[in-house]
Amino acid sequence: MNQITKSQFISLLLIEDLFVLFCLTEKITVITAVGFAVGIILQFLLAVPLIKVYSRKKSLKDCGKTAESAILIYLVIWGGMLFSMLWNTHEIIYIPYENNGFFGKFIVAFLIGIVCVYISSSGIKALGRSALIAMVIGALCLIVVIVSALIQSDMSNLKKSGGAGFLYEFNRGFALSGGAGSFIVILGFTKGNPMSNAIGYFVGKIVLTITVILTGVLVSGGIMEITDFPIATSAQLSQPFPVQRIDSLFLIVFSVCAVYSIALQASMAQYLLGETVPVIKKYKSAIVLILMATSGFLFGGNIHYSVIYSISVAMILLFAPICYFFRRNFNHG
Repeated sequence: MNQITKSQFISLLLIEDLFVLFCLTEKITVITAVGFAVGIILQFLLAVPLIKVYSRKKSLKDCGKTAESAILIYLVIWGGMLFSMLWNTHEIIYIPYENNGFFGKFIVAFLIGIVCVYISSSGIKALGRSALIAMVIGALCLIVVIVSALIQSDMSNLKKSGGAGFLYEFNRGFALSGGAGSFIVILGFTKGNPMSNAIGYFVGKIVLTITVILTGVLVSGGIMEITDFPIATSAQLSQPFPVQRIDSLFLIVFSVCAVYSIALQASMAQYLLGETVPVIKKYKSAIVLILMATSGFLFGGNIHYSVIYSISVAMILLFAPICYFFRRNFNHG
């Protein structure tokens, strides 16, 4: 697999994080931003052993097929969750055919799958280059929404509470950090110092998360009790241009984030599928996307902030380096 630059690495992962934030459900407050930020810091600390493995010029292969297989399964499950999040947002974002039950979900999954097969089959380098452009465009749109929120919104919304406590928000942020699987794989194919690359990503994730959540609180604070998707609602309600609604622009950014997020999982999963099951030579992208979509159907379009998801994020970050150290000690023994 080709190598990518640090900026491409960060862009690919932040696009996925932005998509997850768009799909965030339930009420958000300042405590939400704090809980998510603390969770991100803990994720970085859990990733340090893996970063040290890569810093020794080792790769995921050196962790063994057991680690690769576990991460492959994790990527498929998280890819299904991303599909589930996309389908679940039909309540607020109109996607053609989405309201037609199983058939609608199948059509949406099929169309996205075609695009993802094309993107993922082009290789991680091509994916990284285009993701950098997409991230810049998304960042510009986000800045416009933020400026509009600061000018038009009621700052007292930041003081409003009534949401969940810190521990719940911490768990919610951790449960939505399924991108840890793609982080593990893609970090090994990023040029430069692994520690510097990881720090750059996690710092960017904290800034993005806090900015998006606080913007959502500013815009949707007054209607938080009646909206299921506070971030998506905030993006739609924010109208920086007096003669033009921003809904269509948001839908474009949302769709791009969704496609890149799923394509990233598919690209990483197809690589691991080739490593763990080398007899499969063709159609790896199609295979993993079918598995992801199937996993998404099993979720039923619901997003649950289960403690099990949080534990799985922590375990997958630690599993590869643990396997590496066991293999190294066994071989030396």
